[in-house]
Amino acid sequence: MRNNLCSWLVALMMIVPSVLSAQNIDLKLKNVTVQDAITILHQNESYSIIVSADDVNLKQKISINAENAQIQQVLEQIFAGQDVTWTINGKSISVTKNAPVTVAKRTVKGQVVDQKGEPLAGATILIGKIGHLTDLDGNFSFEITSFPARLDVSFIGFADQSITLAGTEPMPLSIILDEERNVLDDVVVVGYASMKKRDLVGAVDMVDSKVIGDRSNGNLARSLQGEIPGLNIQFNDSKPSRSASFNVRGETSIGSGGSALVLVDGVEGDLNSINPQDVASVSVLKDASSTAVYGARGAFGVILVTTKNPDKGRPVINYSGSVSVNRRTVVPDIITDGLTFVNWWKDAYNGYYNGTKALPDHIDSTVPYTDAIYEELLRRRNNPNLSDVTALEGHSSFGWAYYGSTNWYDLFYKDVNLSTEHNLSVSGGNEHADYYVSGRFYNMDGIYRVGNEDFKKYDLRAKGTLKVRPWFKITNNISMSVSNQYEPKHPRNNFAVQRALNHVGMPLSPVKNPDGTWTEAAAVTGYASFCEGTSYRTNDYVYLREKISADIDIVKDVLKLQADYSFNYTTRTRIDVQTPVEYSNRPGQIQLESASAGESLTQNEYKTRYQASNIYLTYNPDLGENHNLNVLVGYNVEDKRYQTLTVSQMDMITTSKPSFSLMQGVADAPSAGGWTWAYMGAFFRVNYGFKSRYLVEVSGRYDGSSKFPTYSRWGFFPSASAAWVLSEEPWMKWSRNVLDIAKIRISAGSMGNGNVDPYSYTSEMAVKTATDVILGGAYPVYTSVGTTVPVSLTWETATTYDIGLDLGFFNNRLSFTGDMYRRYTTDMYTPASSLPAVFGTSAPKGNNAEMMTNGWELSLSWRDEFNLGGKPFSYSVKGMVWDNVSKITKYENATGSLGTVANYIKNGGTPSNYYVGMTVGEIWGYTVAGLFKDQADIDNSATHNFQQASDKITRPGQVKVVDLDKSGVIDPGEFKVNDHGDLSIIGNQQARYRFGINLAANWNGIGLSVFLQGVGKRDWYPGSDAGYFWGKYGRPFFSFIPAIHNYTDDMYDPEKNNWDTAYWPRITSYQSNATNNWTKVLEVPNTRYIQNAAYVRVKNIQVDYSFNKKVCEKLHLQGLKLYLTAENPFCYTPLHKYAPNFDPEGLSYDTDFASAAQGYTYPILKTFTFGINVTF
Repeated sequence: MRNNLCSWLVALMMIVPSVLSAQNIDLKLKNVTVQDAITILHQNESYSIIVSADDVNLKQKISINAENAQIQQVLEQIFAGQDVTWTINGKSISVTKNAPVTVAKRTVKGQVVDQKGEPLAGATILIGKIGHLTDLDGNFSFEITSFPARLDVSFIGFADQSITLAGTEPMPLSIILDEERNVLDDVVVVGYASMKKRDLVGAVDMVDSKVIGDRSNGNLARSLQGEIPGLNIQFNDSKPSRSASFNVRGETSIGSGGSALVLVDGVEGDLNSINPQDVASVSVLKDASSTAVYGARGAFGVILVTTKNPDKGRPVINYSGSVSVNRRTVVPDIITDGLTFVNWWKDAYNGYYNGTKALPDHIDSTVPYTDAIYEELLRRRNNPNLSDVTALEGHSSFGWAYYGSTNWYDLFYKDVNLSTEHNLSVSGGNEHADYYVSGRFYNMDGIYRVGNEDFKKYDLRAKGTLKVRPWFKITNNISMSVSNQYEPKHPRNNFAVQRALNHVGMPLSPVKNPDGTWTEAAAVTGYASFCEGTSYRTNDYVYLREKISADIDIVKDVLKLQADYSFNYTTRTRIDVQTPVEYSNRPGQIQLESASAGESLTQNEYKTRYQASNIYLTYNPDLGENHNLNVLVGYNVEDKRYQTLTVSQMDMITTSKPSFSLMQGVADAPSAGGWTWAYMGAFFRVNYGFKSRYLVEVSGRYDGSSKFPTYSRWGFFPSASAAWVLSEEPWMKWSRNVLDIAKIRISAGSMGNGNVDPYSYTSEMAVKTATDVILGGAYPVYTSVGTTVPVSLTWETATTYDIGLDLGFFNNRLSFTGDMYRRYTTDMYTPASSLPAVFGTSAPKGNNAEMMTNGWELSLSWRDEFNLGGKPFSYSVKGMVWDNVSKITKYENATGSLGTVANYIKNGGTPSNYYVGMTVGEIWGYTVAGLFKDQADIDNSATHNFQQASDKITRPGQVKVVDLDKSGVIDPGEFKVNDHGDLSIIGNQQARYRFGINLAANWNGIGLSVFLQGVGKRDWYPGSDAGYFWGKYGRPFFSFIPAIHNYTDDMYDPEKNNWDTAYWPRITSYQSNATNNWTKVLEVPNTRYIQNAAYVRVKNIQVDYSFNKKVCEKLHLQGLKLYLTAENPFCYTPLHKYAPNFDPEGLSYDTDFASAAQGYTYPILKTFTFGINVTF
């Protein structure tokens, strides 16, 4: 018995270690060191590994993917590529270096193939710093002089592989490379899930963090512009606080409007509030099949931003910092010589009045003018040493005469301004918990020389996961963004400084008078206010985003329950301070600029609170090798509340301390506003695949919105899609040496758009307080007729049909994606037929209009690698182009009216009324035959009512309009679709044929990338008062005179009578001065002065150098990269032929201020950046 017991004990002692060593292990690590892996293995599984740093490179980076694996398999992954062996004794493991084997010089030969056994021609094999390429059959042969030797094998589209040869292996070798997962097996984020790219059936595009890279942009949208087909992003300037306007696949709705839904880690967000360096990927869901699970909020596309996840292992610290120099892409070339300015003023004034009206004794009440002053200007041309200011006697308004050539533009604007950026992130964790914490500081100083403009932005993100149980995981993701903006402003309410410059920034005037007072020009342009710092605006934003989510594996890898709760809070405080500025026109006399506006302090507060919750179940059963099924069902609820409050008061006690506690004027009554709405929806999605060959997806959502009446709040919106992977068909085997994937996709689906105002279905009566009548000792309160209630109000519906093709060739070195789509937007919320004026209010809106959008998208890319100087040289080229056109197919416009002439001109030639058959963005205008040659030409032409001179007499050199309708009179008819006289469609404002081109190369740690972006077709007509284009043709006193106008051959000259070669007409004025009627020929769009605003821009160039591992190890770093980037360095556009003072992307105005015209905007900037990226 005792002997038996001893035998059992001995056997047990022998079995236990082997059982322990055979214990199955789950371990997944990414980009960790060998040392970290050993530590984590000890923490998780209690293994003790004895190893010497002399035998093993403990700092070598590795990744481990072990699931239900034995310890032997885990060790093979930990020590892959290292010449070691190990001994396992229970939980104790001893690792030692293999004894060196001395082998004489030997020829090594073999073949590199893929998993199917197909040869890989051009694969790179590195032995140290010496490289070799495989031949057309994948074969290689070379000599190695010493062993052991390490072979590093790489091929584009395949995972790199390292092999250590002892020198005794049988030849030839067979090296099998695995396809990279990031090609067809890329994981693409879609609605509430992710899936492999090869399994997608909808129209989805994704870019990763490489696209964003080290571009020092103020917000994410600037880095995405032109990178994703169908994602249309537009910026009108480079103001750091400016948000982008964007849409997916063109015009959304002419009724309720709407744009793509932006979700950051599943939470509604803003591209302007995300730290670009936190972003891991951006997916754009474009068709109804892809967006269906997001319901009404995703009717016009969804942009999914996924932030970086923690890297497990020991803490990884990354710092990136940069400094940038910014400069305007276009520096306006305008005349600043005082005498030339006066000559232009005289010619423009006399050209309009033709001697019927004498020159005034002032130029727009800003500077004096007399014949004597003009003579003095001529004297100073010959003797520039004479004074720019002299005493002026006998003038009714001025006591000084001015003779300067002041460049007001240079006084206001810097040549360059600086910006800096600092990013710091810390990431780490293990299988049970992980974390990612990041922070960013971005600062951009102002473009003005005076005024202390400044912008600062702070970003913070903390993201972490806790594995409470093997089947239960909790994730928390919180971010905060704070921005502080200070910008000087004009003292006259929200008057745009750029417009003020055009009105009164006359070169003749100096900044200050001889007695030290400000001149009127300095005061009215806003320059004096900028210098004194007494009129300014501050904008302070706080964005807070919080999401907590739970994942429960009910049945591992089969049934999962997920739930989350999100809370967003945004607050913005805008403070406007304005103070009139003192100036003088004569000694001893002080006046106040903006006296009527007065001293004031105004505070506006905007608060948004948003809550959302999702709960969804995913079912993914194992149906065998040939079948794949995934079912998603879920529930979503959202609530959003918006509040505004405005407080204002006049008259400060002291202008240096603007505070409501230090005001002595009457306070305006506080103004409050806001709204609230809620959404609720249930959704489902079913994906089925057979043999990865036939793919089907069916989805739908049942949505409810508080924005609609109770009887029409709910709607069901289904979608379906299918894909056929031809390349997986047995009869396509012949193509597999060349063709990797060929997939045809089709989809159809409907989405609801509930983007109407929250209270559109109720009648509202505004309550106001009278200011001109007193009753009973007080101002009475009154109201007006309530708004009409729509007869019907329900969801707009966007129904999209899409067909797509995906192709991949040569191990996916060459890939192609193409889509064609048609979207019908129906039941758009627009006005009904007009009502009689006696009704007393406007016509009610309802679901009255329909629109059709047709579009296409193409993407073609090539990437490859070859050996250069014994080292792999990799490169890639990707081109994208896309387009769409929207037409109105239904609209309530029985008369065919094109709207009002005033709105038509303000819209740049686009009618203010829609009509059936209208292409969205179309420009109507006159056809111009040229300039009148002589009186005979005038007599033989149609009559017109244009006032090209005050007497309305037509003269040679004036604009000649074609009589299209042969009526003998140039007119717009009734300005209707069926009666538009001599008007016709002459262009379209919408951007067409957008494109992007990516070029990249990398060799020996040196990287080069170039990104080009542009628009193939876009028309633009310069609007009224666009001084950078029209100059004196707008108004005679305008100070902006484009240098292109400076009496060049392109200007009509009566002495030369160059009617056939001149572009600009006879010099006159008041031809584009916001009269907004048919009498001003240059104000009405026409074929002669419409501009081609197409462009191609070098959006980004980057050169970088990544230091090799040896250098980094010596510096005790994991990675080090230096880089230089240029953003917007070059641009070609036909626009610059006649409008060189405009950037093709900066044709608007600064919407933060009023009284602006085209070109009066914050500039588009080109940026040159030097940066460093360090990983510790």
